[in-house]
Amino acid sequence: MNMSRIAVLSAAILLAGCAVQNDTTRFHGLGLTYQSDVKALGDGQYQVEVEAAPAAGRVSGATGSANQRAANFCYRQNKSMQPLQTTTDTHLLVNGVARLTFRCV
Repeated sequence: MNMSRIAVLSAAILLAGCAVQNDTTRFHGLGLTYQSDVKALGDGQYQVEVEAAPAAGRVSGATGSANQRAANFCYRQNKSMQPLQTTTDTHLLVNGVARLTFRCV
């Protein structure tokens, strides 16, 4: 394999990374989810992002995992999770992505 092919393959691998910050990788069903840690946005708002492979439910799997991660975060504070906004997308036309903004009440 010549050097130009190696360079192209290396660039493709780097560009094909996760669409979310991958702080935790977990199995959901038969597939993987890539999950960010909960991030404080200010004004009592938080955000979590999840990318889910097809065997993990794609967009619905990502949304469910994001809701569960947010609910667990609030539960540890003896509060309930109040969703404010959920946005969904796809990554590489295969994986589902969900971004959940929420507060703990």
